[in-house]
Amino acid sequence: MRVLLLALLLLVQVFAISTLVLKYTITADGAVEFSAKMRALLVNNSPYEVNMSGAVLPPYSAMIVEKDVKDVYPPFLKLDVNIEYVDGTYSEGVLQASNRTVVVIWLKMEPLLPIEIPAIVSVAVDDKVALLYDDPPTSVSQVSGTTVYYWSVLVRNATVFKLALRVRQFGSFGAVKMPAITVTSALDLDNAINTIGRQIESLRAAEAQLSNFSKAATLFTDLVYGQAQNLTQLVLILNVSGIALRQGAVALNASTYALEALRRQLLALGDAASGVATTLNQSLLLVDYQYTALITAANLLEVQSSALSSYSRAASDAAKGLGDIRNQLYNTRGNLVELRRALDSSIEDIEEAKKRLSGISINISAAQDALKSALAVLDTAEAQLRSLRASVDALISTVDSLISITDSTIKTINSAKRSLDELAPLLNQTAVSTRGNATRLREDTPKILLNASRNLVEVSQSLYQTGDEVAKLLSPVHNASRILHEMGVRLEESAKSLEEYRLEQLKALPRLGAVRSLIDNYTQLVQRQIRELELQQETLRRYYGLVNVSRLEAQYVVELPVAVENITIPPPRLVTLEKASGNSLSMPTVPLLSLAVGVVAAVLFLSRATRRRAS
Repeated sequence: MRVLLLALLLLVQVFAISTLVLKYTITADGAVEFSAKMRALLVNNSPYEVNMSGAVLPPYSAMIVEKDVKDVYPPFLKLDVNIEYVDGTYSEGVLQASNRTVVVIWLKMEPLLPIEIPAIVSVAVDDKVALLYDDPPTSVSQVSGTTVYYWSVLVRNATVFKLALRVRQFGSFGAVKMPAITVTSALDLDNAINTIGRQIESLRAAEAQLSNFSKAATLFTDLVYGQAQNLTQLVLILNVSGIALRQGAVALNASTYALEALRRQLLALGDAASGVATTLNQSLLLVDYQYTALITAANLLEVQSSALSSYSRAASDAAKGLGDIRNQLYNTRGNLVELRRALDSSIEDIEEAKKRLSGISINISAAQDALKSALAVLDTAEAQLRSLRASVDALISTVDSLISITDSTIKTINSAKRSLDELAPLLNQTAVSTRGNATRLREDTPKILLNASRNLVEVSQSLYQTGDEVAKLLSPVHNASRILHEMGVRLEESAKSLEEYRLEQLKALPRLGAVRSLIDNYTQLVQRQIRELELQQETLRRYYGLVNVSRLEAQYVVELPVAVENITIPPPRLVTLEKASGNSLSMPTVPLLSLAVGVVAAVLFLSRATRRRAS
């Protein structure tokens, strides 16, 4: 067990990182030479000497081992090179140049995998060559008197990079070696596949959020439409209730006139009874007349008692109607409370959707614009929902006020009904008493004349008291009539406000449709991105299956020709050697011959060195 544990610890401390290096050497003639190497970074973090891949690693050391491979690997980055010579002539690996000669190089880089590939362009120049460029370098370094320029390029689709080189001065042999241009790109397939997988998961989460939000928008649209239908019914109920209350107010107002007439009749009857009592004390001849008057008064009291019973039933019906209206108001308040809860839930859903959408990271400009548009539409929808919620709160307060007014009116009407219920039997009893008194007056007039007069006085007092009771009912009934009228007007005003709110809701339906359309369009965009990322991931996996290695590095080396200075050799001067025969012999001077031989030798040497390096 201990040996196994030590082996596991050693395995953790000793590891190797392998990279497949694909090198492409491109000459000025357009020839391309390919080579592939497997580069392994061997690391030994253990205190022991380890033998890895045929290399012995001392403790706590690292080593890079390269091994040539003969297999053919497909590239992941394509490079096309176009070279133009300005004021110079290229032929057979040699560039005839001057100080005005400029070499323009176009590097067209194109990814062969459906992803963005980073690349680094580097050029090392000395003081004999000037580097010309349009884009400033990412970094510059000095190495042994040579300036190295680096450019970081993110290759999307086809990317063109331009450089130019100008000869500043030539060497002692009249030639200068133009620097090579190196394009290096590294690719980690595992990391790229995992990154795309995380992007797909993020987009799928966004798609799920968009789907939930689309469902919420659909539900909210249905809710608004159903609310508009309910508001139509509620407006109708409020209008009908307002009309009924105003009609009830008219009826109660009419009852006040009837009560006033009754009060006046009671007072008149009281005066009549009092006058009869006075007359009885003066003469017995008026007994019959008094009897008739009492019977008439009894009949009138019975009629008024019946009228008061009718008024009581009318008050009962009015109280019942107001009770129904109160129930309808409670139902209306319940609907408004449910509506406010729905609005609160919708606002929370929109805030949650905004939070999820704001957390989405997308690099596509069109998707970002769509995301900003969706967030702006969500902000507008949230503001409208909060405004609707404030309107619903105001309506709830109005309905609560109406409920309170209705309860007060019902209490007033019930109080008036109780008074009427008490007054009707009292009138009826008074009528019975009056009738009985009239009968006794006729039967026992000689005996009870004085008692009859006394009873009439009592009846008169009773009638006066009854008139006072009726007078007390006038103010509550009048107030109830006024309250019913005000309630009717307020209900109609509430119906008008609800109608305006319903129209606003109907106007919001097209905007909700636009929100749903925008969500659907953005969902399709996210789905299209998911399909594209899945295609990229599948392509990377297939490429992984071809190369069978995760880390790759592509090196493109563009070799430029040797620049040789144009030299114009003047005509040689001839010297004449006199011979004995008298003939002359012409030959070039020795210095000119030496210079020409030196230039040719330098050109041949540099050309052969370049070819050996290329091979």
